[in-house]
Amino acid sequence: MRCRLVGLFWFLTVVSAPAFTEGLLRPTLDSIRDARTVAVEGVPLLSGRLLAEFYAQRGDVLVWVDPARISGLLGLAQRSVSEGFRPEDFHVESLRRLGDPGVLGSLTGNARIAADLVLSDALARYVHHHRYGKLDPVAVDSKWHDRPPASSEVLLADMHRALGGQDLEQGLSALFTRPFWYDDLKNALQRYTAQTALVGLPPLPAGSNLVQGSRHTRVAMLRERLARIDGEAVSGSSDADLFDTALHESVVSFQRRSGLTADGVVGPSTLAALNGHGDETKAELIRINLERMRWLYQDLPEDYVFVDVAAYKVHLARGGDFVWSTRVIVGTPETQTPMFRDTMDHLVFNPTWTVPVSIQKKMGRVSGDYRLVDRRTGKQVGGGNAGDYTRYRLVQAPGPKNALGRVKFMFPNSHAIYLHDTPGKAAFGRQARALSNGCVRVQDPLALAEAILDQPGWDRSGIDRVVERGRTRYVDLSDTLPVLLYYLTAFADEQGKVGFRQDIYGRDESLRTAFSGPVLRTRIAFPEPPTPEPSRHPEQPEESPSAQPPDPPGTSTSVHLTRRDSAETLDGERTSATNGAEPEVLTVERAETSPAGRL
Repeated sequence: MRCRLVGLFWFLTVVSAPAFTEGLLRPTLDSIRDARTVAVEGVPLLSGRLLAEFYAQRGDVLVWVDPARISGLLGLAQRSVSEGFRPEDFHVESLRRLGDPGVLGSLTGNARIAADLVLSDALARYVHHHRYGKLDPVAVDSKWHDRPPASSEVLLADMHRALGGQDLEQGLSALFTRPFWYDDLKNALQRYTAQTALVGLPPLPAGSNLVQGSRHTRVAMLRERLARIDGEAVSGSSDADLFDTALHESVVSFQRRSGLTADGVVGPSTLAALNGHGDETKAELIRINLERMRWLYQDLPEDYVFVDVAAYKVHLARGGDFVWSTRVIVGTPETQTPMFRDTMDHLVFNPTWTVPVSIQKKMGRVSGDYRLVDRRTGKQVGGGNAGDYTRYRLVQAPGPKNALGRVKFMFPNSHAIYLHDTPGKAAFGRQARALSNGCVRVQDPLALAEAILDQPGWDRSGIDRVVERGRTRYVDLSDTLPVLLYYLTAFADEQGKVGFRQDIYGRDESLRTAFSGPVLRTRIAFPEPPTPEPSRHPEQPEESPSAQPPDPPGTSTSVHLTRRDSAETLDGERTSATNGAEPEVLTVERAETSPAGRL
């Protein structure tokens, strides 16, 4: 149902007495509750149902009766530019008009209700946009973005909490905690928009690579450009044409935050990145990457795994800071690594690999590293045509040649994406590493496993012993870890110095277009009403509370044994990181939580 409110509703036009205004509020809210899109006097509302429930929880009374509260909301809207928003995202013109002395008090009936709804929607948008982002990533591109809808319960709690204090701005600022990398990029936006030093500066001309020890007039131009980008002089030799140690360190810092190989060599890629600064579109690029960050960062704990796809890096955060990093290989432009968040709950040492059909159907005879499993019976067979993918499933045994290497990091998700080792290490030496089928290949996975497990008995020597045994082993994490797979084409360091990455997947333009426009509606999840219990026939016996339904066909059951190594399946053993390297409890059989096809 599409509903547009003009002036307000027809049933309000005959009523103008102030005494009746609040009595008309609930019929108004009921009329917009289920509208797909709704506008009041030309001002779009984010969600009619959210506002209906917001007013219901406040007793169906007008909320905006204090001019100081409107003034506070106006100030927040105007200062939202520091977060990359536009004041228009929060109805700034309506806030200015309704905040003028005497204006709100002069309104009655339909006009007064319309004003209150617009003000409440401005607050709802402010809370929603700061906590979840202005845009729904699934609406931007459902193929490569994934995230649950915003929670109505969280949004409503934030709105009530903001209105519960004396100062609206203080109440809202306390609601949103951001990770350091968001604050760094936010500071970069302020620095970048205020930066005028590059205006009129000619680009650095092409030529032979500049390295430490080079002497050329282009070195002086490089030094000046970096000084203006960073907002501070590059210290070092008085000889401006000499590429000295201080300039080398400045170049390395620029390359690192730009997602380039940090070797201090100014070649074609670094030259293009240097000349890209000063482009007026770069500030907008920072804004859309702040928006991307907001999509996944809500309620983020201090420990998590951060996959920086466009920079080909993975970081482990402990205590709210990156403590360990290594290179990764990510999906190609055709088989992109999607952007989403999930939770890592276990690792698998010496994993098997189920060959995807797209690869299997091209194969004929295979080595003894593979085994054929009959799809009808689920049993391993001694011989057969490996290319017959309709009949057989092809599984690669654990070992140094396994496509997943020696360890994979599991965070069950609908994309069948995970982090894993790889036997092919040469590609990590490349600068551009968009080479996989979507999964993330890790350069130093055993070191990552040690850092993640962080338990007695699971140091590197203990991990090496497990790997050397060659048997598949599942290890549950003592504490699960959020995994964030971010696609960011702008990133900043702690000084707010920004680096821009190549848009390897071509996602920036569509996001830029969507971010510049208005948002008419978004996905919000509302609690489901309780399901009534089914009626029972008087003669039907009541089921015992301890009774369990039978397992549905095709499911896998986990069997726990009390004596280690007393049984084992083809998939090996499973342990818990809480019990050290030699646990007393095993899971004999484990259902795969996601397909193992993508690499």
